[in-house]
Amino acid sequence: MRMIKEKGYCSTMKTKAFYYFVLMLLLASCGEGLTEKVVGTYDNGQPELVRYFNKDNQCVREVYYHENGIKAMEGEMRDNLREGAWTGYFPDGKVQSTGFFEKGVRTGKAMVYHENGNLYMEGAYKDNKQCGMWIYYDEQGYETQRIDFGE
Repeated sequence: MRMIKEKGYCSTMKTKAFYYFVLMLLLASCGEGLTEKVVGTYDNGQPELVRYFNKDNQCVREVYYHENGIKAMEGEMRDNLREGAWTGYFPDGKVQSTGFFEKGVRTGKAMVYHENGNLYMEGAYKDNKQCGMWIYYDEQGYETQRIDFGE
């Protein structure tokens, strides 16, 4: 995995990783107090979206599902906005993408994978927009393109 170096990017990511770790510890310690609510279902009865609420009735986690019952996407919530690491999955359960959110805004490192598990593209977001150098790969893992989205 290559590290994209931008002004302040690495130190910002370390800070975000620390806060995400603390959030995960807090959620784990309060995990038994979470209430699960199925918000939507497919015609076949499988859940489409499940939200998890803390004792204050605040949504702290969302899990989306494919129609076959496999997770499609999951991540943490804060103040009804996406927060921290989010992961997307193919219908067979393999990771499709990873990314980070801060107060509902896409930010930081993002990675998308081919169905065979090889990296498809990697780059970073700032304020919901691609920024810096994005690198694209073919299904065999060979680099095919680089696009600089600037700051």
